[in-house]
Amino acid sequence: MDKIGVFLSAREGLDDVYVRAAREVGEWIGRTGRTLVYGGSACGLMEVLAGAVKRAGGRVWGVVPQVITQRGLESRHIDVAFPCADLTDRKATMNRESDVLVALPGGIGTLDELFTVMGETAIGLPGAKSLVLYNAGGCWDTLLAMLDDLHARGFLRDNYRDRLFVAGSVEELEAVLSKNE
Repeated sequence: MDKIGVFLSAREGLDDVYVRAAREVGEWIGRTGRTLVYGGSACGLMEVLAGAVKRAGGRVWGVVPQVITQRGLESRHIDVAFPCADLTDRKATMNRESDVLVALPGGIGTLDELFTVMGETAIGLPGAKSLVLYNAGGCWDTLLAMLDDLHARGFLRDNYRDRLFVAGSVEELEAVLSKNE
């Protein structure tokens, strides 16, 4: 699992627990010689992550929608850019180019991305990727509770957690990935 796709927030001014998580994951990706595949923005947690990867010696692949480029918000840390039309195209490219996907804390865009991955797994698409929710500061606790509730009500198959994992630290992330290689 050399290419780590990461979904996360581009928002500025977030709590330090989320900034620290993005930095730690980025440092781990770089330190272990892996490649980051992410949304290419120079904003918020995205830029923290990409900068940490580069400082630690890793490679950064940015999947950059036209709107990001047009607004001059493309990260300067990108080694390889994948221009794309829109957010749907970005999701498809990130899924294709990544070996595994990790969701750091984020908002609507991140939820859209992680639910797309989970949906592909649920219907059994060939090549569906594993998804790790990086639960910094308990960010994903309510989402996990909601998914468990939907499962208990019969809306999710028993195997909905087969490719959905949770990690609260880089050590836990490493353990999850080593089990799935």
